[in-house]
Amino acid sequence: MRGRALLLTVLALPVFAACDDPAPTDPGAPRSTPPGALPVRPLRLPTVAAGAECPTTPRQSWSGPGVATAVLGGGPLYPVADYFMEGTVLELRDQDAGSNGSYVKKVRWISTGYIGPVLVRAGRIDGKGTASVTFSYRGEERDGGHYADLSTSENDIPATTVVDGPGCYAYQVDGATFSTTIVFRAAREGAVGRPGLRDRPAPMRGVG
Repeated sequence: MRGRALLLTVLALPVFAACDDPAPTDPGAPRSTPPGALPVRPLRLPTVAAGAECPTTPRQSWSGPGVATAVLGGGPLYPVADYFMEGTVLELRDQDAGSNGSYVKKVRWISTGYIGPVLVRAGRIDGKGTASVTFSYRGEERDGGHYADLSTSENDIPATTVVDGPGCYAYQVDGATFSTTIVFRAAREGAVGRPGLRDRPAPMRGVG
């Protein structure tokens, strides 16, 4: 009798073990990147006095992969300049405003010639305020920005940029072999070309 009970217990073990198996991974879910894959550089955005000209990054024509006529910055990961008005101005419309008062704008990103981790952070540089970037379908919020692992050398990434309101802002884009800063201005619809809010080019900074 004791031998029969022992046999039943042994036969039942695989059933209980199967209950502990992890749930199957959803192939459509965003892929999480391993922590520590990219050493985090300090956030070193430029600063601009309140009311001073915003030293926006000039656009450059684009003939690489993805859908874009122009991009911003020194790459190899670029925001698409087509989402900005002349003078690298992000136009804030009433329909872009969220319930918390911030503005959510679609700004796609393109990369070429780089495989590896990236971290994109953003902030306001002429006063109080915040900004952020979120890639769609890949990566995660981490280290004060959005972190993703680019597994191919060419990427066209849907994304959004969120700003508090009108002002001068900057992205800091870091990878394993580069760091670059991109400056843009945000202005409400109808105030984009207002006199006294001129933009001057800013030098692009890169770290090999």
